[in-house]
Amino acid sequence: MTAGTDIKLKTLSYVILYVPDTKEATTFYTEKLGFKVKMEEQGWVELESGPTTIALHESEPGMKLACEKTLAPVLVFKVENIKEAFEALKNKGIQFSQEAPQEVCATTDHVGFSADFTDPFGNKLSIYGETKK
Repeated sequence: MTAGTDIKLKTLSYVILYVPDTKEATTFYTEKLGFKVKMEEQGWVELESGPTTIALHESEPGMKLACEKTLAPVLVFKVENIKEAFEALKNKGIQFSQEAPQEVCATTDHVGFSADFTDPFGNKLSIYGETKK
């Protein structure tokens, strides 16, 4: 048995979403969700999202996208006010999978709510916010 080295992963640096069209995806993420473009080149766009960069990577023709799987990853964006964010995104044309944010967790001092939606290519997204009890 080989002695292992302690490796500590600290920060999630990038989330790469494969999309068939980076221009269309960029429009969605900037105009509907409010992200700013950090860097853009042919087939690759980086969005400013705090310590983790969201990268839109143009997929190859015929490539099976992760969002085509039932258990695809979900990007969850924390918001200050879940009800206001939900209404603002609905007003921008976002179609949520439920009629209102749903309770997903609770502690002694707060309740967590989330609301799920997809980008135009089926990538799973969600907003999450907490309210005090």
